[in-house]
Amino acid sequence: MKRTVIRSAEDPFYPAFLALCESSFPLSERRSPEDQRRLFSEDAYTLEAWAEGDLPAGFLGWWDCGDWRYAEHFAIHPACRSTGYGSRFLSEWMHESDLPVLLEIEPATDETARRRQRFYHRLGFVDSDIVHYQPPYHRDMPAVRLWLMSWPQPLTQAAYEKFRQIQQTEIIPFFH
Repeated sequence: MKRTVIRSAEDPFYPAFLALCESSFPLSERRSPEDQRRLFSEDAYTLEAWAEGDLPAGFLGWWDCGDWRYAEHFAIHPACRSTGYGSRFLSEWMHESDLPVLLEIEPATDETARRRQRFYHRLGFVDSDIVHYQPPYHRDMPAVRLWLMSWPQPLTQAAYEKFRQIQQTEIIPFFH
């Protein structure tokens, strides 16, 4: 399994990332392809791919927020799900830094969402009871109610306020 950083829209894995993002996240939880492309100029953003030969097995788009890392988009190719790749990839990424990790998931209202929550619990993530709305990625869409999870410690209110400020001023509105 090869791990690589995608540094431009010309990277051979970039089209596969866009396709997987489109099939894995609703429009309200992902950027337009144009906005996603603009992220390559952001020093705090990294887009990583894991590949099995020429097949991209998964992707992680994440932000270095100083005191912690925000895993914005994590997806495994359908052909590679239930193989252990996702756990291995994310665990490797989590443990390569001393920084805590924060991520958002859809509320566990159906079996798919509950399965996703259990996946993160197995990796050591803890649920937050802080009410959170992700700012919209598109001007004509409302904010999205998502659940926050953090690793290895529970998310404090102070850390959440800092995250919310960065998300609203640097991560999402950068493109509007």
